[in-house]
Amino acid sequence: MMCHSKIRAEQRYGIGEFNPLKALKEIRADRCIQTDESLEKFSRTFYLRYENRYLRVVTDYNAEYVKTVLPDNCDFTLLEKLIEKISSYKKFA
Repeated sequence: MMCHSKIRAEQRYGIGEFNPLKALKEIRADRCIQTDESLEKFSRTFYLRYENRYLRVVTDYNAEYVKTVLPDNCDFTLLEKLIEKISSYKKFA
């Protein structure tokens, strides 16, 4: 049985083997950009790179589990910021 986030990743991005733990690892390593947070919904939205694709991932407020994957809104300023952030990490490696 597939979880909600895996179903949404397949529908919206064509990622059949979405691994929420891998996405959380990128979030916890700060290789992402937080785009939204909502105390009412107890959630945060992150824009991150996952297997050479850029995803919008919604987690709980503490980023302990992935709630869902949102469709891409093609905000190029966020994409540029994320690419800049990731490339700075690659320079340290």
